[in-house]
Amino acid sequence: MNKDYYKKALDQIHASDELKNSTLEEIRKRKNRKYNFYRYATILVVAIIICTVYFINFRNPDIQKIAKNSNEEIKEVEKIENDLPRFASMEELRNVLENNNSNSRQAKSMNQEILDDTVITSETQEQTDTSSDYSMTNVQVDGVDEADIVKTDGEFIYYISNQKIYILSKNLELISTIDNINNEKENFIPKELYINNDKLIILGNYSKFSTNNISNKNTEIIDIDESQEILTDDVIINSENFAKAMVYDINKKDSPKLIREVGLDGFYINSRMINDNIYFVSSKNILYNNNLKDEEILPYTEDSIRDENKKMISYSDIAYFKDVNTYNYMIVGGFNINNSEEVQTETFFGASDNIYANKENLYITELKIENNTDKTIIYKFKLGEDGIILECKGEVEGYLNNQFSMDEYEGNLRVATTISKNEIYYDSTDSTDSTDSTDTTIVMGTNQDVSNKLTILDDNLKEIGKIENMAQDEKIYAVRFIGKIGYIVTFKQTDPLFVIDLSDPTNPIIKGELKIPGYSSYLHPYDDTHIIGIGYNTKENSSGGIVNTNMKISMFDISDLENPREMYTMDIGEEYVYSELEYNHKALFINKDKNLIGFPLTYNGKNSFILIKINLENGFEKYNEITKELNYKTNINRGIYINSVFYTLAENEIISYDLNTMKEQNKLELN
Repeated sequence: MNKDYYKKALDQIHASDELKNSTLEEIRKRKNRKYNFYRYATILVVAIIICTVYFINFRNPDIQKIAKNSNEEIKEVEKIENDLPRFASMEELRNVLENNNSNSRQAKSMNQEILDDTVITSETQEQTDTSSDYSMTNVQVDGVDEADIVKTDGEFIYYISNQKIYILSKNLELISTIDNINNEKENFIPKELYINNDKLIILGNYSKFSTNNISNKNTEIIDIDESQEILTDDVIINSENFAKAMVYDINKKDSPKLIREVGLDGFYINSRMINDNIYFVSSKNILYNNNLKDEEILPYTEDSIRDENKKMISYSDIAYFKDVNTYNYMIVGGFNINNSEEVQTETFFGASDNIYANKENLYITELKIENNTDKTIIYKFKLGEDGIILECKGEVEGYLNNQFSMDEYEGNLRVATTISKNEIYYDSTDSTDSTDSTDTTIVMGTNQDVSNKLTILDDNLKEIGKIENMAQDEKIYAVRFIGKIGYIVTFKQTDPLFVIDLSDPTNPIIKGELKIPGYSSYLHPYDDTHIIGIGYNTKENSSGGIVNTNMKISMFDISDLENPREMYTMDIGEEYVYSELEYNHKALFINKDKNLIGFPLTYNGKNSFILIKINLENGFEKYNEITKELNYKTNINRGIYINSVFYTLAENEIISYDLNTMKEQNKLELN
């Protein structure tokens, strides 16, 4: 399975001597300012109860006193910017890191790939070149591009494979290859890419390694899962990691030229491109200890257009919400690929689960477990000419299925969640063993209360409308919002498709419900009155549980909101069939003009790419299925088209077919 779980590790930045010296000089200046403050304060104030103040630090005259409790937890962050709390001193930041690490040391945060707007068409994005018809990435929001492993502009194909980027003609002639930086000390792993006219933007993870000799071989070995320092004999290997966006000028396809590199401290999470603007997100872990220097705690950005490429993010630019207990920096960066303005960033404490963006706003969610109940924290960012601005934070009950569980319409954010409450029950008995007279408590199991909720939030992420207790004992498997209508699929033994009227955001109403066998895990709008569902048939197993069998595709007629109906359905593959489309909507192939839809499959020891013909009157029909023996080098990852040519893309080969006859035309082997 190709799910890409992003590796989490601790980033320790080893600064240059110049940076260390400048940092020490700044600390000395702060100490002098602090001394002068105490001297003048003593003259002006008759009595100051010094014992009640542990530490006072001033960044400028506008910063107020910081109060702490006996556990040195932050009671209030006084510096306010954009109506959000920001750190007023390094001492505050250190206290929060120390507390969060002690409270969360057992928790391993895992970033999911995961990220989108309102009304979309079944096409992915508008095409500006009307002389050529070609595939575009299947995205959630029209006009908001999402990165993928392959893109085409109708004349050339750009593809990531074998940690390289291949530029090919539509006749499958290899024009050029961009190799990674990959040696003993530096490594760049490309993840996804964008195409924007004569610019190619590659996003991925960059690592730079260095070694330090140590004299004490008894130095503590730090787990690789919790740090980026690895001890080998008497050498420590340090890893510096950045999420990078690398911009290439591809006006000359045979000689791409790197013109800009932008980096965010940590690991790449996800991205969006709106017009000429790239927005991408990174996550950086900090496992705090008192010996860390300021420059090892604070995150960095890189931008090759600056005189000083590497730039530290100040503590006063880091937002902190007191109810978020994490040791992750989340960094959101944005820049225009066609100008020389430096990258704009927002930094805050939090983790990333799902990302949604339209042309005006970006939302990042974080799952939070409190009293055995899931909650989702939502951060809202304004996207505009002034860069990225973190505006507010909200919270809803439950967890999101994926990015399609969010959608903004007319300034309101609609969020569909599954609420799961776990109650653990125990059995306590007295031990009769003479060697152990203590009581023994045995965990017997959990009682789980599951329901679903639709929450509507206003521009400030405050709740203004909701539907609660939908489909008790079931969970959400698919969501799609289209304008003023929402579609939610839940499942336990049958597939209820809920049709929800959202025209009044303060009073959402379930208009219709359809129950059918199996379930849909992805919903795709076909036209104004029809929606396609792709998912699984199910059956009961010998122990009474429900298991998947083969896949299915369904066409739903939603012209009557109160009476949605399944017009027809088609079975796909055999038992235990699997598709990347289950978790990655970008694996979907669409050719609306030819009424074709398709996606990769794996079943019965084979890999294939299926193409399905859509006919609203007669139903679905298998158009073609390209099948190969299961082999990771030749397994088909994507299918795209340019005019009347269809291409399958695997790790080590690309093959073209006549889309009308499905006869093989050309084949290019990659290495």
